[in-house]
Amino acid sequence: MNTAILKDVATIVGVIVGATSLVFAAWNTNITRRTNRARFWLDLRKFFGEHDEVHRLLRPGGQWAAPDAGPESADDWIKLEAYMGLFETCEDLLASRLIDLKSFSRSYKYRVQNITANRRIVQSKLVERGQYWARFRQLAHRLGIQLPPIKS
Repeated sequence: MNTAILKDVATIVGVIVGATSLVFAAWNTNITRRTNRARFWLDLRKFFGEHDEVHRLLRPGGQWAAPDAGPESADDWIKLEAYMGLFETCEDLLASRLIDLKSFSRSYKYRVQNITANRRIVQSKLVERGQYWARFRQLAHRLGIQLPPIKS
C-alpha cells in the first residue's frame, strides 16, 4: 500500500472515531442534563419541606385558611416571610428560565393560591408593603393570580 491510501484510511477512521465520540458526548450530555433537572426538582421539594408548618396552616382546613385568620405573632410572620421568600427565589429561577413554568405551576401554584387567599397576608404583605414583595407579586401574575394594587 502506498502512503496516500494509508492517509485516506487513517482520515476515514479518524472521522468515524470523531463522529462516534460526538454522538456519545451528546447522549451523555442529555442524560446529565435530565439527571440534574430531576435532582434540582427534588432539591426544591426539600426546600419547600422546610416550610411545611406554614404550608399546613395555609392549606384548606388549616388554621390560617379562614378568611380573617392568619399570622399573629412576630414568629408567625417571620416564618411566613421565609416561605414567601422561597417563592421569590422561584420567580427569579423562572425569569432566568432555569425552571419551566408548566412544571412549577403544576407542582406549586396551589401554594401561592393558598397564600393569596388569606386576606390578612394579602393586605399586610402584598398591599401595604407590596413594594417589598415585587418578585412575589410577579410570580402571582405569572401564575395568573390576581392581586389588589399596592397601597400608595
